[in-house]
Amino acid sequence: MKFKQRMLVVVSLLIIVGFTLTASVSFYLSRQAALDSLVEHEMPLTSDNIYAEVQRDLIKPRTVSSFMGNDTFLEDWILGGEQDPTSVTRYLNEIKQKYGAFTAFMVSDLTRNYYHAEGLLKQVSESDSRDDWYFHLRQIPGDSELNLDPDLANGDELTIFINFKIHTSDGTFLGATGLGLNLASITQTFSDYRERYGNNVYLVTPTGNLLLHDRSTPFSETLFQKIGIQSVVDQVLSQPEGRFSYVKDGTTYLLNTRHIEELNLILCVEAEEGQVDDALFPPLFITLFVCFIVTGVVLILLLKAINHYQQELEGVAWQDPLTGLLNRRAFTERYERIKSSHLRSGKPLALLMIDVDHFKAVNDHGGHALGDKVLQTIAQLLNSNQRPADCLGRWGGEEFILLLPETDLEQARVIAERVRLNLETDGLLATLCPQGVTLSIGVAVEQDVFDLDAHVLAADTALYQAKQDGRNCVRTAE
Repeated sequence: MKFKQRMLVVVSLLIIVGFTLTASVSFYLSRQAALDSLVEHEMPLTSDNIYAEVQRDLIKPRTVSSFMGNDTFLEDWILGGEQDPTSVTRYLNEIKQKYGAFTAFMVSDLTRNYYHAEGLLKQVSESDSRDDWYFHLRQIPGDSELNLDPDLANGDELTIFINFKIHTSDGTFLGATGLGLNLASITQTFSDYRERYGNNVYLVTPTGNLLLHDRSTPFSETLFQKIGIQSVVDQVLSQPEGRFSYVKDGTTYLLNTRHIEELNLILCVEAEEGQVDDALFPPLFITLFVCFIVTGVVLILLLKAINHYQQELEGVAWQDPLTGLLNRRAFTERYERIKSSHLRSGKPLALLMIDVDHFKAVNDHGGHALGDKVLQTIAQLLNSNQRPADCLGRWGGEEFILLLPETDLEQARVIAERVRLNLETDGLLATLCPQGVTLSIGVAVEQDVFDLDAHVLAADTALYQAKQDGRNCVRTAE
């Protein structure tokens, strides 16, 4: 019988290995062709399409902001002493409504007043970190800047601000104006890009900060934090466009970049090399499924038969037939395994000897059927009270044994007391035995020798003391 089983396994494995090698070679060749197509054709085309859409979605708001920065109405209004604030409020509100912006704003450098579509919001101050954007804009050589900040006027929602300087014809700085775009809306737009094109899309500033992404969490990241390779980051930031690959956390990424001059931002289209595998795996799985169908059924049936008989044998050899707990032989084997790890770590190992009080009286009054039911119920309760790493067994008769790894004497005593109280107050046991069922428990802890016989003897001695002290209590070995 064993020879037949071995032959079935060998034949099945030979068939599986042969088909697997054939399918693997086919998969490798297809993968190389798909990668070449992705790098040479698909990603550049995707980059071109997204570039056109980014221009449509972001350059229009920038154009409007530029128009506001050069509008003589704002220049004249500031130089005229900012009379009639309602006029500038109305102007900002009309801009906001007409172009569907999240917010529209204007800051006067003469008064430091910050106006938005609903009126005067605040005065900007160099001592307020929220206003750093304004004083940074004053210092930069260019006329505009994009930044991501909470919008005080809209409950601190994260907003992409397109900031433009306001200045006179001779270059005197008068303030700043522009539009704000809702981050959630822009993020959704980038998520739409991902859904349509199957790639990550993000915008990077010339200094290497990630400005926009299809998720809401990485906005504070830098390109270096995302890629993790400085040489690749330097090339991305220095070249007007390029194709790159890098490995991070075991995953290979392909990166196509392009500079958007109008926004002074770098468009990055990123794909995982693994997405090629995702496309090729289904046909591979179908091929393997066809190959494995016959041999798989044979192996499954064979393994089920072996496992079934093995479980039956293990059940007879290692399991207590009445309670389903480990028998003494199985518990001894488990103790030896657990003790080896404690010998290395030097951590304490606690043992509880648990005995049912007056169990003979239960058998005498209700018969052995009731006694068996009580033992089964107690076993279930003990099992539900143990921790995942604990080891519970039936030591014999009405005596149970519980091993508590990495548990000192006080911890073991607390656990034993909890077990005793839970059993004493259990409703099902009270129904089975109206006179009540209680436990006496002896606790012993080893930390050096870990000899089972000595450990059990110490716990038994404590258990005997619990019996002497009136039962239904916990005692610990000295």
